[in-house]
This record gives sequence, structure tokens and C-alpha cells, in this order.
Amino acid sequence: MARSLPSWMHQKHGAYYLVRNNTWLHLGRNLHDALIEYARLTAGPEEGALGELVSKTLADMKPIVAESTFKMYMACSRRVLEAFAEFTPKQIKPYHVARFLDDYKVTPSGANTLRSFLQSMFKRAVRWGIVETNPVRDIEQFKTPKRDRYITADEYKRIHDNATPTLACVMDIAYITGQRIGDCLHIRYSDISDAGIFVRQEKTKARVLIAMTPDLSNVIARARALHQSIKGMTLFHRRDGSPIRYITLYHQWTKACQAAQVEDAHFHDIRAAAATDAKAQGLDSKTLLGHTTESSHNRYLRDKEIKVATPNRARNS
Repeated sequence: MARSLPSWMHQKHGAYYLVRNNTWLHLGRNLHDALIEYARLTAGPEEGALGELVSKTLADMKPIVAESTFKMYMACSRRVLEAFAEFTPKQIKPYHVARFLDDYKVTPSGANTLRSFLQSMFKRAVRWGIVETNPVRDIEQFKTPKRDRYITADEYKRIHDNATPTLACVMDIAYITGQRIGDCLHIRYSDISDAGIFVRQEKTKARVLIAMTPDLSNVIARARALHQSIKGMTLFHRRDGSPIRYITLYHQWTKACQAAQVEDAHFHDIRAAAATDAKAQGLDSKTLLGHTTESSHNRYLRDKEIKVATPNRARNS
């Protein structure tokens, strides 16, 4: 890993430093945070160093991508630095990228995330004059199978019955509003009014006002009652008032599914169930989920019933 670090960056005793003129400036104990701080403190990437390009890319991405996406890209950057430790940006060719991604093709979605990071990084490298062309441009994404899991009303109830009070409320908010778990956890009290809940989706930046209904009002009241003595800025918060972390809900969801004996259920499947059920009721499911295209929305719709095909008549009849 040391060879892949930018110029003047050194690792010592589990921390990273910017070393110039025998002065050691602490950058952080986490590599990704250290790279971002490095990019802030230095004038910019040098043409021959991959580490500088990675650090400036992360710094450029951080203000404009969703927090969850940025965390994935930070993980990608570590793999890129490890895989291309001996390369400069100009030395990385399309076949190098293809071979690198092929190592991860057993998990197509993960490989595509790596490709997305590389694609974004080299787009910036072209714009910054570090490379002439983007070596990722002609490397196609891996095909990922469409998830068709539909959580039935019975499965939902069983999970709900085994959920913590907080998880049960988040489940109901997610189903009623059709929003992603991250957007549900980021609902602030200031986003709630008599008109409904205003959501600015973290992933797409789409803005949606979810109209207030008796069901929505009821679950909001339940959520408010979870910690009456503590007031946080967000509807869902911990005892100290800080927002609930996704990983906390993830563990609660896993335990509830195991207790309910419901297999292969992801929390994100609630969003698909919300879209499918809303469409079946004649509601505008696309607007509810904040989608702008039919193709992106159709990925969330599930076939709840097995189609019945009428067979041919016998030829000799």
C-alpha cells in the first residue's frame, strides 16, 4: 500500500502524515479521510501520481454525491489504489480496467460500483488534463439480475410483530411514503407539516411532498412518542438526540426477519412493495417514489400473481 500513497504522504504508527521539509502534518488515521485532507492541503494532483488523482477525486465528489454513495466510493478507492499501485494514471489502459473488474464479476453490482468510481475519476482526469482519454469509457457494465422479491402482507406483519418499536415505525413510514430507508431516517421535524412530509431524496435529489393522511399522521405520532423526554432534530433519533444510524436498523431488521422466519427479505423490498401496491390501487406510484423515468420506476414493480396461460388445443382433435 505504501507505494500507492501520494507524494509526501507517509504512514506511521497507524496514522497518515503529509511530510514536507521534515515537518510531519497529521492527516488522519483513516486512509480515505487522509486522502481528502491531503487534496485540500496540496495544490492539486501531479500528472504522474495515481494517489493524487484519487485524493482529488474524492474531495471533488464529497459535496455532490449522496453520503451512502460516497462511502461506497471510498471503499472503491482503496481497491483501486491496491490494484494499480505500480501504475500512473496515464499507464492505465482499457484492458487493465477490464481485467481489474473481471476479478469482481462474481458480484456484478459491486463490480459496477467499482466501474462507476473509475469512470468518474477518469472523467475528472480528462478535464484536469492528467490523461487524454477515459480508459473506462468502452468497458461495459456487468448485467445484474432484476430483483423480483415481493414482501407479502403476511410476511410484512410477521416482521412487524417481531420488530423493535423504532423499526416498526420506520417500516410503516417507508411503506406509506415509498421512500428509501436513508431518506426516512433523515426526516426532520421541520419537514413535517399539516400538508404532509417534505422529502428531498439523498440519492437523486428529487423533491417529493407526501400528502398527510390519517395513516401517516398515526405513524408520525408513534415515532414522536418513542423518546418523549429527548428531542432531536430528526423524527427518528437515539436517546441522546442524535440520528439513528442505518447499521442499527439493519441489525434490528435482520433479527426481526429471523424471528419471523421470513427469508431473503431486504428492507429495500418495502419500497418495491409500496410501489407495487400503490400502482395496484390506481395511485401515482412513480411520483410517490420520486422517479422521473418509466424504466427506473419499472424496476420496482413486482408481479404479485402468477400469470395463467391458456394452453393450445391438441393438434389431432
